[in-house]
Amino acid sequence: MTAEQLAERLLRRFKSVPDYGLEDALEAVEDVMSEEGYEPSDDVPSDDVKVILLKAQISSAWSIAFSVAHYFKYTDGEESVDKTKVAENYRNLALDLQGLLDKEEFKSKSGFAIMPRPDRQ
Repeated sequence: MTAEQLAERLLRRFKSVPDYGLEDALEAVEDVMSEEGYEPSDDVPSDDVKVILLKAQISSAWSIAFSVAHYFKYTDGEESVDKTKVAENYRNLALDLQGLLDKEEFKSKSGFAIMPRPDRQ
C-alpha cells in the first residue's frame, strides 16, 4: 500500500474528529513509515500495513490529545459545558492502541506460541 492509501484508511478511522484531515493522516503515516525504514513513495508490504496503521493511529491520538488539552469546563446558571475529558479520552485511546501494537509486535517477532490443550477446546 502507498502512503496515500494508508492515510485514507487512517482518515476513515478518525473521520468524526473535527479538524482532522487527509494532511494530518498523511503526515502521521509518513512519519511512521520513515521510522520503519520506508520512504513515503515506497509500497508497504501487506505484512507491515497493520503495524504502520496502528502506530499512525497512536501518533494521531496523541496529537489530538495535545491539541485539545486546553479544553475547559464552564458553568453559567443552568447551562454548562465540560470538555475537560476530551484530551483524557484520546490519551486513553492512544494507550489502548499501544497495547494492541505491543501484542501485534510480540506475535510477529517472538515465534513462541502455546498450543491449546485438546481436552479444553
